[in-house]
Amino acid sequence: MVIVYFAMILFSSSVGRWVERSPNRLRTLLSTIICNRGSVILGSLFWILILSQEDLVGPEPAFVLPRNVFLKGAGFAVAVTFGIIERLSASGNLISMERDWVVTVAAPAGRAYDLTHLNAVMRRIDLVCKLISPILISVVISALGSVRLGVVFTGLTSLVSVPIEVFSAKRVWNNNALLQAPRPVAPPQPAATSPRASRSWIARSRQYFHGFEMYFGTIVWIPSVALALLHFNMLTWRATFVTYLINRGYSLNTITVARAIGSVFEISSTVITPRGIEYMGKVQHHHATLSSIDEDDHEAGAGVALISDSQEQEGDNRDIKTVVGLQRFGLWGISWQLINTVPVVLALWAISAQIDKAQSLPAFARRMAAAEQASPSVGWSVILFSFLAMSRLGVWLFDLTTQQLTQTLVPQHQRSSFAGTENSIVNVFELFGAGTAIAFPRTEQYPWLALASLVSVVISWVMYAAWVRRERGHLVHWEKLGRVVLC
Repeated sequence: MVIVYFAMILFSSSVGRWVERSPNRLRTLLSTIICNRGSVILGSLFWILILSQEDLVGPEPAFVLPRNVFLKGAGFAVAVTFGIIERLSASGNLISMERDWVVTVAAPAGRAYDLTHLNAVMRRIDLVCKLISPILISVVISALGSVRLGVVFTGLTSLVSVPIEVFSAKRVWNNNALLQAPRPVAPPQPAATSPRASRSWIARSRQYFHGFEMYFGTIVWIPSVALALLHFNMLTWRATFVTYLINRGYSLNTITVARAIGSVFEISSTVITPRGIEYMGKVQHHHATLSSIDEDDHEAGAGVALISDSQEQEGDNRDIKTVVGLQRFGLWGISWQLINTVPVVLALWAISAQIDKAQSLPAFARRMAAAEQASPSVGWSVILFSFLAMSRLGVWLFDLTTQQLTQTLVPQHQRSSFAGTENSIVNVFELFGAGTAIAFPRTEQYPWLALASLVSVVISWVMYAAWVRRERGHLVHWEKLGRVVLC
């Protein structure tokens, strides 16, 4: 995965620029679909070759290849390469969909199928698939009793999904005139002094860092970085955390149930978010904010005046209310995650201290005599899994609101490039998380990783809260809070 993270850091911004400069939306999306599914199919073939060698095939008698170290190494390298292509093409597909197609077809704010509801529905589908797919592949491997057949199943599902995805994309494109219109292409950058210079690594490096310059020049780079920082968090259901739980004595059944409960909270965020944004954006909750926005527009000479067309004025007000609702509800989301992460960290420290004490020499000797095994406290385990599940609700509330902020507040001709650079930064923190786990691999060191994860959530909260305060002028309506306290 470290190699994949490095590749994503280096090439994600280029994928974003490619999507941005492609005028034909349908051709761009179909290219990402075919490239993504093709890489999965070809990668599956090489994994089958690796797993079919006699030292890995186990008791299966069919299709056994002689052991070949070179073939295994070369096949692994090619499979990893296809894995990188799969990740990059998936990134391009996501950028094309979330930052172009969805924004283009979304209805105006406040109407059915507006951007808020489309984002929520798409995220709900994504989370449900992420919940079902690991369970499905595990069931297939268990039923067939072969990892190789599980790889074959993965390749076949990718092959079958190609015509379905292509048909669906063409159907949506054919039924929407806005998608069929040529996509506005970003203005060209100043050309290099010569063709040779334009192909040099210096020019490519400048282009790469120009993407970061554009990224940090937008109004929403702080929320974007705050969200990316959460990818360092190791209190999620990644392999490192699951391995720690197993080493601490939790069964796979317990971990599976806890993960499923967390998925329920994640999916519920897609139902809560549209209602929360609408409620938080109501005019009566932020009179000062709306007036301050209008004053800023007048001072900037934007030409904002009384609009005679009542429908246009209503649309502008809805857009302002949506942005304010996104800002406020995003703060609720990251605050909810922070509040629920604290008990998770405390529970991990308590469980580790309890088990380490039980495994000390005198206690270990007593337990050996009694033929018992140290196990985690039930009470702390309930706290750990309960608050971890609730923290996942806050993660996706914050994710959905930040996603729409970047869709709304980034200029149209920069959305795809912004998303590509954002993906690079996400993988920087993913790499930091993986590197930290490698540097501290022992089970007894994991509470320190949990503490580092809490620190990352705190920093993310501080960054986003500071940004909201800068944009809105305040975080809390103290006068309303005072009335509540006095009552």
